[in-house]
Amino acid sequence: MGRNLKIVGIFSWCVTVNECGFSPCVTSISKALNCPELPDKAHAYDDAFVRSKILVTTAAAFNNHPDKCFKNAMPTMSLSKTFSVNCSAEGPQTNCFGFTSFDTTQKVIVMSFRGTQGATQLTEEILDFFTGKKLFFPDAGHIFTYFYDAFFFLWNGGLSQDIRNLKYKYPGYELWVTGHSLGGAIASIAASYVVHTGLFDGNNVKLVTMGQPRTGDYDYAVWHDKTFPYSFRIVHHKDIVPHIPPQYGKDELFHHRTEVWYNNNMSTTDPYHICAEADGLYCSNRQLDSYPPDHLTYFDINMPDWGSQGCPKM
Repeated sequence: MGRNLKIVGIFSWCVTVNECGFSPCVTSISKALNCPELPDKAHAYDDAFVRSKILVTTAAAFNNHPDKCFKNAMPTMSLSKTFSVNCSAEGPQTNCFGFTSFDTTQKVIVMSFRGTQGATQLTEEILDFFTGKKLFFPDAGHIFTYFYDAFFFLWNGGLSQDIRNLKYKYPGYELWVTGHSLGGAIASIAASYVVHTGLFDGNNVKLVTMGQPRTGDYDYAVWHDKTFPYSFRIVHHKDIVPHIPPQYGKDELFHHRTEVWYNNNMSTTDPYHICAEADGLYCSNRQLDSYPPDHLTYFDINMPDWGSQGCPKM
């Protein structure tokens, strides 16, 4: 299941000869997940699919009535339930919101999660207060504490029962899991949890996030990349959120694959880069500055505004 990932242990990717395990090497990449690898053709990134489908399910989470977005932008999609909880039991109180939906025409089930209203809310209110990691599963690494708690508050707040009901009713349907910002981190955990517990098969899941912060540690990223053949983290230009929490901070977090970097305005004809490294220095990590509006605007749309307005036709 998942990617044909080469874990090279103590070996590293030698940039100068374009080969793993070459020694001696002048310039090397020491993290195995940063050895260049792209998704196979069967699970390739599709810009048109993301713009027409995933963008709608992601933006809909910014509306307390996601079905308003479906009515305007994806009429075959039906809302199942919404979930709204406090993200944590202590510290700054932030609302975590998500929904489930289903589409009998496209034969999909959806879990989607709302992001914070801006990059400053995530960086100043949440990450300045919370630190530490929690064990996800013994074979699947650790999750940043705040994101771990946020997911389980939602899971125990009704998401668990509803997603099980949908799986029982539509056993052969594909699962799409989406989210922006904080919602992207929760989406990553949600997809991982339903697969690890055997509710869904990782080969039948599409995980697509936008502006996702680092969610778990290196071991979580390794497990994730072996499990999900279709997993994309979309990053807009100078969005700062995908670069927090820091990779080399005391919590030592690490992104899973695959980053899709739009180093532009994300207009319809703009190019994008499929990043061969999981969390290396050759894609958005090379940006030395940030531009806060890039966090809210994806695919040339202000995500919170468009979603809260019911995803009107553009």
